[in-house]
Amino acid sequence: MLNNVQGGVVIDAKGLIRQHGNGQSAVKAINGIDLVVQSGEMVALMGPSGSGKSTLMQILGLLDRPSQGSYHLAGKDVSRLSKGESAALRGRRIGFVFQGIHLLPRLTAIRNVELPMVYARFSSAERRRRAEDSLDRVGLGTFAGRRPNQLSGGQAQRIAIARAVAPGPDLLLADEPTGALDRASGRDVLALFQQLNQELGLTIVIVTHDPLVGRHTKRIVELEDGRIIGDRPVEDRILAQNTSEVGA
Repeated sequence: MLNNVQGGVVIDAKGLIRQHGNGQSAVKAINGIDLVVQSGEMVALMGPSGSGKSTLMQILGLLDRPSQGSYHLAGKDVSRLSKGESAALRGRRIGFVFQGIHLLPRLTAIRNVELPMVYARFSSAERRRRAEDSLDRVGLGTFAGRRPNQLSGGQAQRIAIARAVAPGPDLLLADEPTGALDRASGRDVLALFQQLNQELGLTIVIVTHDPLVGRHTKRIVELEDGRIIGDRPVEDRILAQNTSEVGA
């Protein structure tokens, strides 16, 4: 289903700086970040508001460009791509999951899952096949004909995850994916991320301020004032703990 780079480096960022403004009014949202993420890792980017984690995610997701530094995605230098080149690569190589979910209300679940593949120019038959497989993967194959107003919050987020992984990305970026969910739904979403990571080898980076979410990844990268201040693996005993503490 997925096109992941097996055994290689998915994210290789060196000296990333994102500056807003010039001169004395210049503000560096991120300031000299080096980050390497191997294929198959599941990483949390953690930090308080203003730490730079959202800016870093936008650069990693090809939604923004660094002012300085280099970024290679799955071996390709993407630091200076044009907007069109970035959009084309983003549609094929990166999946996104957001706190707000963003399903289109007039489309059924399967049409929502298919939509990114329309823009990425998959054939109609390939779109349908991948969408059906992806819905089955998240446990909602029988919900293909439902619209967002017929889904619970947790079900809608799982549909959004199916949409993100259906094109077969090298990288899945999730921004506060449990932030709008109740405790039980948050557990389900984190368990699904772990399943996708373990069974498919999908590389996942989760942006969160919640330490409990970070504990369900394999590695925590901490940011503060635009810099990385910590980078550590999650201990196996913590990763194996019951996810009952996780909530919105």
